[in-house]
Amino acid sequence: MYSKGLTPPARKRWGQHFLTSGAVARRIVEAARVAPGDTVVEVGPGDGALTRPLAARAGRLLAIEIDPLRAGALEREFEGAPGVRVARGDILQKPFSAWLAEAGWEGPALLVANLPYNAATPILLSAIEDPAAISRAVTTVQREVAERFAARPGEAGYGYLSVRAAAFARARALFDLPPSAFRPRPRVTSSVLELYPREPPLDPLLRRRALLLASLGFRSRRKTLANALVPEAARGDWERALEALGKDRRARAEELSLEDFLDLARKVPPR
Repeated sequence: MYSKGLTPPARKRWGQHFLTSGAVARRIVEAARVAPGDTVVEVGPGDGALTRPLAARAGRLLAIEIDPLRAGALEREFEGAPGVRVARGDILQKPFSAWLAEAGWEGPALLVANLPYNAATPILLSAIEDPAAISRAVTTVQREVAERFAARPGEAGYGYLSVRAAAFARARALFDLPPSAFRPRPRVTSSVLELYPREPPLDPLLRRRALLLASLGFRSRRKTLANALVPEAARGDWERALEALGKDRRARAEELSLEDFLDLARKVPPR
């Protein structure tokens, strides 16, 4: 597969941890419910452990690989496969819709991938914020990242990322994978995370304001939310709005859900 029969080492700068088990890869594909009519995008296919069962199940597969050596090996392996495209480059350099268009395909597609640890969060945000390109995502990430995407107020990992994700998608952790499922072995446990679109989608203007309020609140965790939001309206306005929601006027950002921030955005107009 590689020149001289050697497998290139994983590169730390790309956050590479490759799946080593065909059984685990097939379990991920089953969990993603990939069907013959689906278009699938895989980010970071690496040595192809997940690519092969995806190619066998999906109608079309676009595998996007930043590592030129591994991209070349996959191009040779899948040369002549009509439903498989291998693209080279950094997924974050352009939106998913552009990658699909360059392959000659349209969305929406499924995102099924063992994501590089150091770029998983921006990749997932790019996916859920582009529902015309990505309809659903089933990806392997660090368990801590999965917890942050799926967390609700009072749960471990809850923060601004949790609120931002909830504004676009529903999240749930499906199952964990031990370090032994990867090469090189990471020092953390991984989780398979599913993200699917929020239905119906939120009004964009309301969503933008609610996320602004959440960002201000979580940026100043030591302050009460009413104080953190003073740039947007008077403290007394926020205190009255919080009490109307059944919250303490001294509540902090981590006590509020996305729905609470949406209600605050409705109740208190900007300055």
